[in-house]
Amino acid sequence: MTRRPVKSKKPVRTEAKVTTKPLRKAAAKATPNPSLKRQVSLDEMIAAGARALDFTVDKAWLPAVRAHLEVTLRLGSLVAAFALPDDAEPAPVFKA
Repeated sequence: MTRRPVKSKKPVRTEAKVTTKPLRKAAAKATPNPSLKRQVSLDEMIAAGARALDFTVDKAWLPAVRAHLEVTLRLGSLVAAFALPDDAEPAPVFKA
């Protein structure tokens, strides 16, 4: 038995519209944490992470690791600065 394709009257959306306007506004309002006494350099963070994981980072890889850490921290600050309502769910809730 062969199945015929179902024809839908609704157009199929292939791309979702993504806007970054709220994120830009939130990032502009974001301020550094005043409770931090001093800023820790990225090199110190890399060294501390390597020590904690008992891992050695080759000096040739340090610029690439630093660049990835910069991007991760920058994007993380955008996410942290975005205000969520109190009733926001951290993940979808599945009910049986």
